[in-house]
Amino acid sequence: MKMEFDLRTECRCSITEEKAKFLGFASMVMFMCRQYSTFRMLTLGFWLSPAIDHRQIVFFFDRTGLPRGYVTWAYLAPDSEERLLTDPEFLLHPSEWNEGGRTWIIDFCFPVGGAREAIGRMKEIFRGEGVDRVYWARKRPYATHCGRLKSRSMKVRGLNY
Repeated sequence: MKMEFDLRTECRCSITEEKAKFLGFASMVMFMCRQYSTFRMLTLGFWLSPAIDHRQIVFFFDRTGLPRGYVTWAYLAPDSEERLLTDPEFLLHPSEWNEGGRTWIIDFCFPVGGAREAIGRMKEIFRGEGVDRVYWARKRPYATHCGRLKSRSMKVRGLNY
């Protein structure tokens, strides 16, 4: 049976259009980062699509409207936290991004600066979400071979910045 397509030159689904826009913004930021720009496109599906689907991604733009960075986060259950910290190959399943529990920064990408300003803005965003503390861990090649990463946290409420 021959399959026929009703092809159009514009997207008629606002959800698809928004996701494509966000993936495009993230790709533009990743292209500016030497390490990220070598990742395969498949990475976007594992690393960014769930964050977009759960609305757990924020983009930061410069004055000209160019995306300069993004932050993704997940609300992890204790077992997901443990795997995140101990398994260097661990990737979150889409269902694990919003299991409740503690708030973890999954990706913080600012290849051309602006990280300090983004941290201040993220504190405001997390306060608005009712989050008191945010956790993160750095996964670098030399650290992942050690087996366990040290996690860090930042108090969100009551900080002067």
